[in-house]
Amino acid sequence: MIQQPFTVTRPEEVGVSSAAIRSSIMQIRDQHHLDLHSFLMLRQGRLIWEQYFRDDEADRRHYMFSVSKSFLSTACGLAQDRGLLSVDQPLIDFFPDQAHLFDSDEKRAITLGQMLSMSSGFENNEGEILHKTPPAEDMVPLALAQPLAHRPGRQFNYYTLGSFLISAAFSAVVPEGVHRYLRRELLDPMGFADSQWNVDDFDRPIGGFGLFLRAYDMARLGQLYLDKGVWRGEQLLSVDWVKAATSVQVGNPNNGSPDWCAGYGYQFWMNSFGGFRADGMFGQYIVVLPQSEAVVVMTSHLTDMQTPLTILKETLLPGIE
Repeated sequence: MIQQPFTVTRPEEVGVSSAAIRSSIMQIRDQHHLDLHSFLMLRQGRLIWEQYFRDDEADRRHYMFSVSKSFLSTACGLAQDRGLLSVDQPLIDFFPDQAHLFDSDEKRAITLGQMLSMSSGFENNEGEILHKTPPAEDMVPLALAQPLAHRPGRQFNYYTLGSFLISAAFSAVVPEGVHRYLRRELLDPMGFADSQWNVDDFDRPIGGFGLFLRAYDMARLGQLYLDKGVWRGEQLLSVDWVKAATSVQVGNPNNGSPDWCAGYGYQFWMNSFGGFRADGMFGQYIVVLPQSEAVVVMTSHLTDMQTPLTILKETLLPGIE
């Protein structure tokens, strides 16, 4: 039976203005005509808003796009907590059969942590590899053969193919792969509903995308991180991992809109208005606001991804005591 862990209460009972929530949703949907599919909000661990805008949306597994990356990061955190891997490990350790592709001292120095923080230095040719490689061909050697565009650890470069390499590295250590491991070690104990993660022809989850979850379950992950890895009184994920994953590991000041240049952690974005988020294309968000003890989840199909975050900053946050 799926657990429903959140006590439901009125926003005003935990110091949040219902009018501010309604206005935020209205601005996103009506004023800006953006296709919002769901909006959920937690404060102090209580569910204060849950609204869906499509038939059966509450029970629908929504495509997470790059929110998948934050679940990938979480699996790495669990595995590091258990001594199975380390962010300080060189990437080459996970691919001994491909050692010949690490053909420079700089390549051999790339760490798992630099992969997680999008600062590996690989030249970004993911369009040529992710979307054009025949299904039966292994993408790992193709990805590892890419040249470096800069020294590892020096520069942010958003690289979804790098997230696939993280998933492949994880599978080398934990053969069941990132999704089955997450289900067993975290998602099932937390009461998540069923999920899906698309895999390559070698049964490895794609890593940077491909995960399908319900919006309600996105809120569970947000609350876990807000509570520094604690769920129902049990420390499921270490405080050290939560802090590292959701702190700036690399700056990205020239990366475009305000909420995409506030810094990047381990597969988490930092918000310009405080806190951090899991973030996926077409408007999938798990926004965690420690300063407000709040989590906001949105699923969507939109191209303007900055506007909903700006509305949270300018309309919703002022409505929180």
